[in-house]
Parts: sequence; structure tokens; C-alpha cells
Amino acid sequence: MSIVIDSERGKKVARLLYNCFFSVGIHGRTGMPEDIMPNGIKKGSLEHILFITLTVSIDYQRDALSLWESSRKSFDDPETRYLFNPKSLYKTPIRKIVKDMQNLRGPKIGPLWLRMLKDNIFGAYLSMVVQNEIK
Repeated sequence: MSIVIDSERGKKVARLLYNCFFSVGIHGRTGMPEDIMPNGIKKGSLEHILFITLTVSIDYQRDALSLWESSRKSFDDPETRYLFNPKSLYKTPIRKIVKDMQNLRGPKIGPLWLRMLKDNIFGAYLSMVVQNEIK
């Protein structure tokens, strides 16, 4: 038995699923949890980009709905909003980061988030922020 790829049929199915998702929904949902903005930020702003990127960085094999809800609550809370600001996060002791990230899905997340900020995707950005090249 061989598998035949029907590109035209695939395109029709993709359009149908897309239209269904945003009209009647699929599995009871018509939107994605990351589409709900935290209070008081402008779509496309640096704060919005940091919120999305830092939440996505820990979104692997987790309940996305509760993760994004927890992330929005942490962003909205003045006590934990620093978690989404690389300059503030860089200056915060790891124990505080771990403690404050408990509600974002467990104690291993704090060190992961900080390591990701320092070593990976935000390394250059973080260096510039710390050196006051970006405000």
C-alpha cells in the first residue's frame, strides 16, 4: 500500500479547518490562549513580545490554557511582572525567581527561564539592556 499525497484536497481541508476554528470552533475552542492579551499592554509592543516569547519558552508539554492564564496573572501582578523584564530578571536572585515562578508550572522553570535569558534567545538583547544600550 502506498500513500498518495493530494495537495488540492489538503488545501481544501486546511481551509475548512481554519474557517471552522474561527467560526464554530474545534473541540470547543475558537481561539488560542496566547491570543488573550495581558492587561495594559499594546499589541506588538516590546512588553507584548517579551510576554509571548518568555511564556512560549516554557510551553513545552504543558497545559497551554492554564500556563497562559498563569502567565497573564503573573504579568498583571506588580510583584511578579519583573519576570517579563530581562533587565529586572537578570538582577533578581535565582531563589526569588524560582519562588515566583512556582505558579507558572513548577520549580524547575525558574532556572530554565533565567538560563534561556542569559544564554540563548535573549543573550544579545540582555547584554545590551544590562549595558544600558536599550532602555
